[in-house]
Amino acid sequence: MSNIKNLHDVSAIYFFILAFIYVFAALAFRNGFMVDIATLAMRILDMPFALVALMYGGSTLYMQISDDETTSPWAMVIFAVCLILFGLVVFLNFAFPSQL
Repeated sequence: MSNIKNLHDVSAIYFFILAFIYVFAALAFRNGFMVDIATLAMRILDMPFALVALMYGGSTLYMQISDDETTSPWAMVIFAVCLILFGLVVFLNFAFPSQL
């Protein structure tokens, strides 16, 4: 359980940092402020942000449904769902590239 707690703590930090940068870049792009840098940041950060968000969400869900002493059988289900969702994000990112 301590490994999942460590993963949750680290992914929470990265999640909030990447979310702040991504939202700032989206607002800058929308308002026409540093459009080139904002576009580049949004193109670069979309997959790392999705990965960190799935790690943060998956670890939060796992910590909510598992006991402290034993490994929950739901761990493989949560991991598989997160892996499928990340695969979908990667597929959509490469199959339909942004036109910005």
